[in-house]
Amino acid sequence: MRKFVFIAICVFGAIVANAQKISYTGSLTCLKNEKAVNYQFTYDNMKVGDMSETDYISKKKDEAEEKHTGRGDVWLTQWESDKKNVFPQKFKELFEKYGKIAASDEPQKYTLIVNTDFLEPGFNAIAVRRDAMINLTIKIVETENPENIVATVTVLKSPGSTFWGTDISVADRVGEAYAKAGKDFGATVAKYCKK
Repeated sequence: MRKFVFIAICVFGAIVANAQKISYTGSLTCLKNEKAVNYQFTYDNMKVGDMSETDYISKKKDEAEEKHTGRGDVWLTQWESDKKNVFPQKFKELFEKYGKIAASDEPQKYTLIVNTDFLEPGFNAIAVRRDAMINLTIKIVETENPENIVATVTVLKSPGSTFWGTDISVADRVGEAYAKAGKDFGATVAKYCKK
């Protein structure tokens, strides 16, 4: 029994130590009566692991090319596609569900500019793994006047992995980190806006 309690405390401690943190300046209540928002996903000055995105891309392309000619370009196409499609979609789906504010292609009063400051892709080699993790800066701006930043939200250490450990691909692991960030940011907005 003591062994079980000790293990439970260690697991709980590890979860708390790696907990995602959300902080903000400005007012989230600007979104109180909004049914929808616009989005802009950016990757300005993003670090990937301990290197710049440019260096990361160069390294991964070279590694893929060494395995098979032409694979470097395939890898790069997939990376850019994930940034454009998978990561934003995961974030938006969970933000909409928990924040109760839809994504819209039609002009809305506010735009969420979601910049990824840091991305740890992690890995899953079955026996050994490291979860993905992202840091985001989210600016809520007036769509008509983007210079007017109503609120700035920081999301630190949003973890990404699947429960059953089936997240072999980078898109799966990192996508889950964006989903978690969207969920927790949405819940924060709902709390302050009483949605």
